[in-house]
Amino acid sequence: MKKIFPALVCGFAAGVLNIVPIVKSLSCCVIIPFAAVLALYLDMRANNSDEPIRPGKAIVTGVLTGVFAAVFGTILDVFIIFITRSNELASTLPEIEKMIADLPASPVWNEVMDLMYKISDDITNKGFSFIYSFSLLISSLIINSLFGMIGALIGMQVINNRIKNSNK
Repeated sequence: MKKIFPALVCGFAAGVLNIVPIVKSLSCCVIIPFAAVLALYLDMRANNSDEPIRPGKAIVTGVLTGVFAAVFGTILDVFIIFITRSNELASTLPEIEKMIADLPASPVWNEVMDLMYKISDDITNKGFSFIYSFSLLISSLIINSLFGMIGALIGMQVINNRIKNSNK
């Protein structure tokens, strides 16, 4: 547990920030990579280690941070949707339909809009949509894990340079 605790804590913090409306737009590019770097730093401090961080450890920490952020962010988002019975999809659906109407005609667009309306109706009536929740979780797992890994690799370089400079 001690090995994954920093990733769990930082992933939880990133997951919470992932549902804050204005901060949400910075999630993949800033919050998740920063959380992965912070998880590396906290792991190094918790183990009282002054050794350089290996790339494998950085990748695992970054991916775990992204996975935890995705899981916690999805759970919190679904919970808020359940309470409010609304989300961005339901409120922007008329604009999406206008935008799709401007695209070349295709039967796929009709199916996409039908699915979006079904998701919106489920959220409005039941407070929950399995399709929305599942797609949110899968997309968050992919994006957050990728950006967590990238952030951890960049953080590994920064932390290792600081370790090397402090040992001189």
